[in-house]
Amino acid sequence: EKMGFFEMLNLFPMKLGAKLDRLTIGVLPIKTNKIYIIEAPKWMKMFMKFMGMFLSKKMMQRIVFLKETKEVGKLLGNECIPKNFGKLEGSMEFDEVQKEYFS
Repeated sequence: EKMGFFEMLNLFPMKLGAKLDRLTIGVLPIKTNKIYIIEAPKWMKMFMKFMGMFLSKKMMQRIVFLKETKEVGKLLGNECIPKNFGKLEGSMEFDEVQKEYFS
């Protein structure tokens, strides 16, 4: 099913989004190596081209669009993907995020 712009903004539950904001804003120095976007709608690609004017070339190279979910397993390995995670065929038995926030 296709996801619209507003559905994308509300992808995370409010409680989880607030915790992620508190965790990452000015507190946790992390470096993003790659951001993988799977089966992105057309508006997302157009939005990223627009944002490319404001982002560095290095940052734009870190954003990777994947056409099919099968490509994720090839990149990360199925052992890093939880079982029953959307269309992905993962083999990881335990998912910390699901246990903590969705059960």
